[in-house]
Amino acid sequence: MQINKPRSTGKPTTPNEYDELLDCRMAMLGLHLDATESGSGDTVNEIMRRCTSCGYREACAVDLKRDPNNPVWETYCPNLGAFIALAEAGWQT
Repeated sequence: MQINKPRSTGKPTTPNEYDELLDCRMAMLGLHLDATESGSGDTVNEIMRRCTSCGYREACAVDLKRDPNNPVWETYCPNLGAFIALAEAGWQT
């Protein structure tokens, strides 16, 4: 998966802006923001808040461009636990 938009450089976004990094990371995990929002709005809002203010956005953008399947992002992503919980919830439904 390639990231082509300027916001993908890892620059912080505001809560109202579309966040391609979050979208790409969730897609790599088989999660989709629209489907997740319908059942876990509070969780999604928290994930979005953590992502937009994350200090590792540049590293995340680089990792997604270089090798999106490399698990190195798990060492710094503040949303790792939430992503795991959402993925597990998806398997249970």
